[in-house]
Amino acid sequence: MGFLKNLDDWLAKLFTLAIVLITILAVFMRYILNDPLQWVEEVLIALYLWAIMFGAASSMKVRGHVSIDALVVFLPKKVQRYVQHLNDVLGIVVLVTFGWLGLQLAMAADDKITPILGIKYTYVDLAVPVGAFWMALYLLLHLVADIRASSKGGN
Repeated sequence: MGFLKNLDDWLAKLFTLAIVLITILAVFMRYILNDPLQWVEEVLIALYLWAIMFGAASSMKVRGHVSIDALVVFLPKKVQRYVQHLNDVLGIVVLVTFGWLGLQLAMAADDKITPILGIKYTYVDLAVPVGAFWMALYLLLHLVADIRASSKGGN
């Protein structure tokens, strides 16, 4: 289960490493061997999108996304918890909507292919719903844990 718990971390790292290695290879081929690789842009765009979505999910797991709490910190602790619950619920709604729309986009792109490699854009666009649903799942887990902690009298 530990592997699944950190799968998003490892996938984000793997895609980022692939981006770096392919970029180094592309620079070497273009400027040292004077023989540029034609497929690099298509692959990098796909890898960037997947890395961003897995990285965002990984950050959501540890509540690492930016938040502005300038006004909330002045509220009583109990109210702060309710605001956090509301924030999580709204985040889940937004992410599920984003994921649903991303899934529709990916399915609509079934007949589009990349010009050089001939890869279906569906495989590129699937990063959006996968990442969005993964983030929504983490928010749901945070919400459930926070509600349980609140009901037990914790902060």
